[in-house]
Parts: sequence; C-alpha cells; structure tokens
Amino acid sequence: MGLFTIKVCMAQFSATIGANGNPYSYQPNISSGLDFVYVFDGMISAQLYFTTGSPSLWTWSRFDQNQSSAVPVSPADVQVSGNQTLLTNVQPGGYMIDSAGLKKHFVYVVDYKPLQVSDISYSPDCESCHTLSVTALTNEMSYYKISGIKDLINRQFSLSWNTAVWNNTSKDYDTKSETKTVESTPVWSIKAPLMKTRFTITCDDPIERFFGTTLTYVSDEYSAVAVEANPEAVIQTRTALNEDGNEDPTLVYQSGAQPTGSAPLTIQFSCNSSEAVQYKEWFFYDHGDGSGTYTSRYSDDELEFKFLEAGTSFVRLVVSNEALTCQDSSNYFVPKVLESFIDCPNFFTPRSSPGENDEFRVVYKSIVSFRGTILNRWGNVLFVWSDPALGWNGTHKGKAVSPGVYFYVIEARGSDGIVYKKKGDINLLE
Repeated sequence: MGLFTIKVCMAQFSATIGANGNPYSYQPNISSGLDFVYVFDGMISAQLYFTTGSPSLWTWSRFDQNQSSAVPVSPADVQVSGNQTLLTNVQPGGYMIDSAGLKKHFVYVVDYKPLQVSDISYSPDCESCHTLSVTALTNEMSYYKISGIKDLINRQFSLSWNTAVWNNTSKDYDTKSETKTVESTPVWSIKAPLMKTRFTITCDDPIERFFGTTLTYVSDEYSAVAVEANPEAVIQTRTALNEDGNEDPTLVYQSGAQPTGSAPLTIQFSCNSSEAVQYKEWFFYDHGDGSGTYTSRYSDDELEFKFLEAGTSFVRLVVSNEALTCQDSSNYFVPKVLESFIDCPNFFTPRSSPGENDEFRVVYKSIVSFRGTILNRWGNVLFVWSDPALGWNGTHKGKAVSPGVYFYVIEARGSDGIVYKKKGDINLLE
C-alpha cells in the first residue's frame, strides 16, 4: 500500500484509505494555512499519518470551518509509534496537529463526489445578446482555510459547441467547432453561437483521472439568438472606355468600405444574414456620417440603388431576430460619387488604324444628363447623341463624310450640379 508524502519543515503528513489505496493529494494555496487537502473516495478505513524527525508528543484536533474551534479527537483514534502518529476514524473536515516543540500543522479532508451537471443555463453578458454566459450547475468539493474562509478545489471544465462563420470565398456559412476551458467554476463567457447547437461539458482533470471517472454532459438544443449580417456591395459594371473614375467592377466591398465611382453610381447591396435573422432594414442617408433623418428605407435581402449626386452618402444595414431581442446595427457603407468632368478631343481618324481613335467621343466623369450635336461648316446637323459613352463615327445617313473640319455643340450637367456648354471644332483625318 503506497503513501502520499510531502516533507514540510522536517515533518510530513501522509494518508491512506485501507484496501482502496490512496486519496488524492491536493496542494492548496499557501495562504490557506493548510499543508494539504486530501480527497478520499469514501471514508471507510481513512487514515492520516504525521511523521517528524524524532519522537515527540502529538495532539490531534478536528474542526469544521475555523481552526479556532478545533476540539481534540478521541484518544482511541490515535496510535503512536516512535516518531509517527496515526489517526483513524477520519471524517470530512479540518485536522490540526500540535507537536511539542514544533509549530502547528493543518490538513483538510474532503469526501470525493463524482462531478455531475444538474442543469445548464444561458444569459446575455453585459446586456449584449452577442456575448453569452453559459453556467453549469454542478456538485462541488470545497474546504475551509484555517481562517474559516471557504474555498473550492480547482476543477477543469471544458465547454464545446458549434457556431457558424461566414466564408467570403464560398459566400456561405461554415460550421466551426469551438472549445473553451475554465478552472474552478463552470461558468463560460463566449461569443454567442450563430446557429442551433448543443453544448457539451466535460471534466477530464487530474482528480477525475485519479479516481477513474470522466464527466460528459450534453445539453438540450440551443436556438441561436445572436444575429450577424455580413453585407456586401458591388458596383454595377460599366464598360465605356471614355468614362473616367470607375473602380474595378469585380471588387466586392465589405462593411465599412467606400464604393467609389462616376455618377450615376449604381450599387448592388446584399445581406448575408445568419440563422436567427428575421428582419432586415437598409437606411439611406444623404450625409456621409449617417447624421440626420434617413431619406430611404428598404427591407430586402438584395437591392439596387442609384446614387446621382456628387459627394458621400451613408447606407446602414440593421438586422434583428424574430423576438427583436437581438439587433446588429454595426454594418454600413459610405458610397462616394465623384465630381463631374468633361473634355473633348480635337481630332479623330475613323478610316485609318482600325480600332484606334475611330470615333469622336468626349472624356467624362459623373455626367447625369448629356446632349451632343455634330454640324458641318454650313450648319447642317450630321449626328445627335444623348449618351456620353457613345460617339460619332464620321458618317451621315450611313455614308462616310469627307475629311475636314466639323463642329460640335455639347450641353451636359454633372452630378455636382455643374452645367457644361461646350463648342468647338473637330478634325476628321484619314
């Protein structure tokens, strides 16, 4: 039969539990005043030993909470042999031994209780539905310091669950397994799961392994309360080579971004909401900081919006669950429409170098209305167009006109309210 022994100032405690072997020896914090805490799996045949370097007189006393209330044990439960004393009939509680000429020593005895979870509860942390406090109600093993203050034997608990994580590549939610370990008290503060899940609590710490037991508890299904939006914005593709200021149309903008381009700036917004989201609202503001009253409001998963005026706007997405107990209003975009610009070339070559400079086209940016007219030297109208992305190819009524000087008259208005009236000549070269 083995003994647990740890030397303490030329003296040492040890403990056995008859034919069942040894108890678990737990080392408490030094501030407790205890040399050890012994955890016995049943108290039948539980024994404590105290050994010093030489024979001496020993006095055993027992207390429940505070050593000041210790009372001597029955002499019938004490056996002395040389420099060792044995205490039998050990029960849960504190024990003090006072040896003549030596200082007092203290141990505490605890009866082992296999961990059991009787219930599990959930509540939001700090009034935020996106952080969840998970608490397991378990039986606990405790002891008292010599000062009378209760303390717990540290245990190690692991909480496992699944949550959903947005994948920007697949444009879908992935399932992710999470685990968090705590000591002493089975209370976890975690990011609230975004999907239905079950919580699994396990305890596989040194005490459970010592006694050959393992706790596993699986909760009932938890329904997600927290919400997440993961909105995206994409600028509508425009292919005009003579329009300036458009960003790459393949870009996908995430929350907080500033989609920028020439007016009319058409943006496709989409909400990629998590499982618990039931309500979605898009709010559009004229001011880039989201101040003032919103000018438009929509409740679509996807919507297309056209921005016509130069400057920045503000778009906020708010999502909430069915019970309106959890909301996410942190997602936004700051679209920017560039200031207007228009310029006209002074020549083009429609019949040489095919594919290069074949048409008379203006270079423009953020033009919201346009009218262009081409005239010959006699004032005859040869071509009229209203889309600045288009141009004149040097023909009239399907026939090529002669090389020479022609004239243009352009009237346009920019997204910033600037009115353009341009007149000039254009050289048609072979």
